Amino acid sequence: MHWKIKASLQKVLHFTKIGDQLNHIPATLKKNYHKNVCLYQFYECIRKFEASTIELNTTTKKSALEIGTGYSLIAPVVLYLLGFDAIVTVDISKDVSIKTFQKQIQYLNNDELLQAIVKQGKFNQSEIKEKLQQIQSFQTLEKLCAYCNITYIPKYTLSDIENTKKSYDYICSQVVFEHIPPTFLEALFKKMKTWLTKDGCAVHTINFIDHFANPGFFQDKNISEFNFLKYSDTTWKYWAGNDIAYTNRLSYVYYLELCEANKLQLINLVGENYRTHNPLPVEEIHPDIIKKYKQLSTIENVCKYQRGTLIFKK
Repeated sequence: MHWKIKASLQKVLHFTKIGDQLNHIPATLKKNYHKNVCLYQFYECIRKFEASTIELNTTTKKSALEIGTGYSLIAPVVLYLLGFDAIVTVDISKDVSIKTFQKQIQYLNNDELLQAIVKQGKFNQSEIKEKLQQIQSFQTLEKLCAYCNITYIPKYTLSDIENTKKSYDYICSQVVFEHIPPTFLEALFKKMKTWLTKDGCAVHTINFIDHFANPGFFQDKNISEFNFLKYSDTTWKYWAGNDIAYTNRLSYVYYLELCEANKLQLINLVGENYRTHNPLPVEEIHPDIIKKYKQLSTIENVCKYQRGTLIFKK
């Protein structure tokens, strides 16, 4: 499907009360949707935690903040099973339901997955199995969250996060930051500097590509994964300037600049190209894109990575 057709449909959905849910329906129609969500959330949660510098033990309490709950509570539950004593998870809308969670959590009951939790966490396998059995029994989100010490905050503000807990040992997100406007990102990075504990660590995976090129029913297979860098801010706002389609079109360079501006200690930026890499020629990149950066050593850097995992400390 041509990306402008999908963009037009999302513009229409934007004006409905359940536009975000309707936009998500095609994804739910895929075979093994709930299994795939569970496994994706699990492996990405474990991968990010492994990349952190956090050590969990029975003597020191640890808290975690997940930015961007999405449609699944699997990641916060995995953080609980790893051994975090308090987990806060936030999002801009309320998309989690207990029925969806029950369909997903069953796929976590797998010895290989549980062993991965044991390897990284502070509980043994029998303890985790007992906890998982209890988690699977809950019929309401309230009981689930209370048992796992999860605070779920939909339609959050930065003040909501701060008022829930003043500090966090671990802050994470999964392909969320690309959907956040630069002004909010700047405020968020300033807050993360104050929220992180002395030995805390943040791990954020960010997708840098044009989401109209993402695989799926509505994928436009005829565009580069960096197609959106061709357009001015005004033109792109016309096509994708709504809460369903919005992406900030920022590369890894911008996030490194945010770390530097806030004197955050960069541990690593793991850049990835996980599909055929088709960077735009420099002459096709719009000047509005280049203006988003304080300094680009080479313009080609805005197309260098399709995805990156940013790891930093206070």
